[in-house]
Parts: sequence; structure tokens; C-alpha cells
Amino acid sequence: MVSAILCAGLYPNVVQCKRRGKWTAFYTKEVGKVDIHPASVNAGVYLFPLPYMVYGEKVKTTSIYIRDSTNISDYALLLFGGSLITSNGGEGIEMLGGYLHFSASRRVLELIRKLRAELDKLLSRKIEDPGLDISVEGKGVVSAVVELLHSYSIEC
Repeated sequence: MVSAILCAGLYPNVVQCKRRGKWTAFYTKEVGKVDIHPASVNAGVYLFPLPYMVYGEKVKTTSIYIRDSTNISDYALLLFGGSLITSNGGEGIEMLGGYLHFSASRRVLELIRKLRAELDKLLSRKIEDPGLDISVEGKGVVSAVVELLHSYSIEC
């Protein structure tokens, strides 16, 4: 859940993690290939189990580096990232102007859209009424989000 919250705060600073044998390569929409800053706690990690990362800043020295990075799932990105745009043909969802593409059955895509809409409504209500008890008023939505985020199967 913490990584999903970081996703909400750091979006649109998203990196795609692509497995390349025994290590992972990282790509951003703006500059393409980037590396993890050598001083980062993630610098010594070669394989990341989840397909994306969010990061706090990008710096250029001898290479282009990302710092303050956290590995996130596609579910975290879909629920806590930016706008969900239906791709051409309706067979997927795009984010960041088409840079990120998610494919699933129409039923799964519709469920994700509905859950995201309910989550957005709940958060808007909380902003309007800070005294709102989300654990009571949004119990079903919160339970569904937590279950989805924890259901992600991690394989290294």
C-alpha cells in the first residue's frame, strides 16, 4: 500500500522496468534509457519484480540517473496514477500519452475503471469533508483496492 501511495505522489515520474537477462533496464518517456543513481538504495538491485518504478528526481552527471525510486505494480499505477485513456479499438488502457499501455479483457478493464472511479469519488468526498471516516464510508472500496494491490503475484 505504501508503494501505491508513493505512486500517487510521484506520478508522472514513471520508469518502465524491462528485464534483460540477469538485470533490469529502465526507460522513461522523455529521455529513454536511464540508470539508478549509484548512491540509491536500489543501485545494488539487479532484478526488480514489478514492471514499473516511480522516482523523485532525474539528474544528469556522467549518465542520466533517477533517485528516490520505488518499484510499483501496474495495479498501483492504474489506481493511483494519471488519467486512464481507452486505447484505439478499446482493447486496452493508455497513460502518459500512450507511453504506457495496459491490455486486458474488456471486463477486467471495465472493473478497473469502475474501481478507480469509486476511489476517486471517495477521495473527493474526503477532501470536501476532512472528518469523513473512510474506514466506514468507503469500506467496500478500500477493501477492494487493498485486495487488488496485495493480489499481485511477484516472480523474480
